[in-house]
Amino acid sequence: MSHSLTHTQCNSDFSGSGPYSYMAHTQQPQGEANIHGTPTLEPYFAVGFSFARGHFVVNMPYDQHLPMVFQGEEISMGVRAFTHGYDFYTPERSVCFHMYALGKNLNIRKKVKLFWEHSHLYRGASARSFMRLAGITGMNTTDTVDPKLWNHQDEELYGNGRVRTIETFLDTFGIHLKERRVEKHLCGFVGMNMQNKFVPHLRKNRMGIDYDKIKFRFKDPNLGRPELFG
Repeated sequence: MSHSLTHTQCNSDFSGSGPYSYMAHTQQPQGEANIHGTPTLEPYFAVGFSFARGHFVVNMPYDQHLPMVFQGEEISMGVRAFTHGYDFYTPERSVCFHMYALGKNLNIRKKVKLFWEHSHLYRGASARSFMRLAGITGMNTTDTVDPKLWNHQDEELYGNGRVRTIETFLDTFGIHLKERRVEKHLCGFVGMNMQNKFVPHLRKNRMGIDYDKIKFRFKDPNLGRPELFG
């Protein structure tokens, strides 16, 4: 699995509150990925331009029961893919780009229709979708969310895999669900640091990184632990 950002996608945080809390990529990638001639491993999935072998969409079909969701679906796909055993790599060079509504592009982009302009027609749909998204992927940030509030249809089809656990994903990349907190400055590790530390544990059949052999747990190095990037 790969996508076309030559900057690493490594900056995510929690949005929303209570039962509507979810994780999302907070902004554009944070600096050059330092790629030289080889795709570089990274922790998160981004939908801007992604490609994989056909079995990805067979094992990882997009959840059809998440109406009115925009921010957050990348985390859902990324978590599910990780637990199914897929890894994400950034290509050496970007081959396509997205024009955001900034600067000289503002007048052009602001004319583009957006699906959330119709949110008044589907009141409550977004909230229920986020509860489902977090519920079936094990990303709920509170134990008080009533499972009866969200749709459980096709839950196994759109849920997590059995190759890796959600706990492995959370622990490895410094995500604390209960505290709704992520360890900052992950971008300082993602890139060649992560590549050199994790890729040697590629399975012999080349079907993904064997995270059972990785004991690394990311902690914010700016909190007095610079040796973590060693």
